This record gives sequence, C-alpha cells and structure tokens, in this order.
Amino acid sequence: MKFLLIGLAALTLSSCNTLIGMGRDTAHGYRWTKDKIQGASQKQDSYGAPVY
Repeated sequence: MKFLLIGLAALTLSSCNTLIGMGRDTAHGYRWTKDKIQGASQKQDSYGAPVY
C-alpha cells in the first residue's frame, strides 16, 4: 500500500511540467501556423521558465 501511494504521488507530481510543456508546444504551434497562413514575418520566440 505504501509503494502504491508513493508511486501515485510521483506520477502526479511529475506530470505537472509535462502538461506545461505540452501547453507551450501547442500555443507555439498555433502561433507558427497562424503566422505562416497570414504571411507574417519570422519572429524569435524565447522559451523561459514558467512564471507562476
């Protein structure tokens, strides 16, 4: 039982950064696609650490 709780806690806590990364990738893909369709100029996006 103890190992199950430890495993569940590890999975829950590790997925937070994964979801943040997926959100960033999705948003960047949306912006890139929108810029390509509209013919906008290339711009540099810098990914920094998340701000909470």
